[in-house]
Amino acid sequence: MEDPRILMVVREPEARSAYEQILDRIGVSYHTAGDFNEALRMTVQSAYNGLLIDILTLVRCSKEEKSIAYDCINFYPTLRIKWDSRQQSITLGPQENSPAAADTDAALARFVQDRCGSFSARCLRRFARKDSYLSLLLSSSTALCAAAPLKTFTVNISQGGAFVHTTHPFAKGDRVRLRFPELSGEAAIEAGVCWCIPWGRCRSIPGIGVMFDQGMSPRQVEWLKQVAPD
Repeated sequence: MEDPRILMVVREPEARSAYEQILDRIGVSYHTAGDFNEALRMTVQSAYNGLLIDILTLVRCSKEEKSIAYDCINFYPTLRIKWDSRQQSITLGPQENSPAAADTDAALARFVQDRCGSFSARCLRRFARKDSYLSLLLSSSTALCAAAPLKTFTVNISQGGAFVHTTHPFAKGDRVRLRFPELSGEAAIEAGVCWCIPWGRCRSIPGIGVMFDQGMSPRQVEWLKQVAPD
């Protein structure tokens, strides 16, 4: 089996240099992207086993990039890392439970070997997204039939999915139905929730990223090609 290959996303040169030093020291095979648009191009073209994401790069990226970031985070094993320029140290995400700089080498090596090593390298197949505010009725596939659908809209949409504004507390893995008024007479589009941005948690539009199911009608497929051309 080949060694895991990691994609690292970091914008600031000082942080990038610090991360590259530790990855070189522990012998990790990696590529580096300066932002999430570049990360998208790289994950579509090449297969990776996991991601390392600089926390400040994620926090400071644009709305469009956050959509890409959450797609990637929910597709690949991911570790968030942070460079402290004052302390000249690297802090790992809380899931590793190793905030001390002395444990960084071992924790990174464990993440790469255990979590990324067990994940088959793969590309991220993703349609181009288009900012588009389309009215829709959103409902849970598991809710009671009597429950009223939520009147909302898309923030962006592609032929494979959409980012839908909502403050309802959906969770990753939930099943939802989307009914677009423009597609009158058609059944609702079934979709799965891939990621969520809860209301009030960050300076971003709250909502859910959904991936459309296969099996849409020919009219629905053609409509999506028109509203979100590749």
